[in-house]
Amino acid sequence: MVRSMTGYGRKDDIRGSLRLTVELRAVNHRFQEILVRLPKNWSMLEDQIRKQVAMYVRRGRVDVTISLEGSATISSNVAIDWSIAEQFLQLSREMDQRFSLETPLTAKDLLLFPGVIHTNETEEVDREEVATWLLAVVNTAAEDLLSMKMVEGEGLQADLIHRLLSVQKWLEEVRFLAPSGTQEYHNRLHQRLSEWAAQVPFELDQQRLVQEVVFFAEKSDISEEITRLTSHCNQFSQQLEKEEAVGRKLDFLLQEMNREANTIASKANHLRIQHLAVEIKTELEKMREQVQNVE
Repeated sequence: MVRSMTGYGRKDDIRGSLRLTVELRAVNHRFQEILVRLPKNWSMLEDQIRKQVAMYVRRGRVDVTISLEGSATISSNVAIDWSIAEQFLQLSREMDQRFSLETPLTAKDLLLFPGVIHTNETEEVDREEVATWLLAVVNTAAEDLLSMKMVEGEGLQADLIHRLLSVQKWLEEVRFLAPSGTQEYHNRLHQRLSEWAAQVPFELDQQRLVQEVVFFAEKSDISEEITRLTSHCNQFSQQLEKEEAVGRKLDFLLQEMNREANTIASKANHLRIQHLAVEIKTELEKMREQVQNVE
């Protein structure tokens, strides 16, 4: 089944005071490229996220953006270092005695000294739990992306099949008309020579006429091109049914198909066949534009 290279996936989730948002944007690219942007504190998960998204993307560039808002703490415990406070108090009393000062310290004064008071934060959840949760949300967003890629892929496949059927129909008409080209050339050549003979009497050399017709038939023979183009069409149809990434193979086949159509147009000395070859080339170009979006 054909998948599109373009798509979008998103998932939002909340756990406690944390709000997590994961966005995935996929665009065309020749190879698989996954770029991950996430909070600096969680950069150690980048490789895991990239591998996880890679399971849903066979070709194309995917930008993964992760934002984590909120605090992972629920409380701050305030504590006093009594030993340091007693040292400050003792030093203050010694200075009062030495310099005959009367500057008694208050509790507020002591709390302002460095090291007397400090806080301890308590984590709401541990980092392993948050990491597991984050990866699970990434997986859900990747599934959302894949769903969109498959829906768009169905549309691409339907369009490619429709255009391929048109190419095959015109190719069958070319196959039917190909033998008549030689006979038409023979008739035209015989008529022209007969007209000349009527004006300037001379005897028609039937053997020479046959040689000219044979030479023309060899020069304008398109049977090999028709066979190869038919084979490429069949291969193209088969590739559309495969589950693997087929975009590059389809693009290569279209290049070969266009090559054969060009040769048919240049070799065939038949007006209708030339017109059909132009129609085939035009349709192949439209197909190639669509294939640029196929994964």
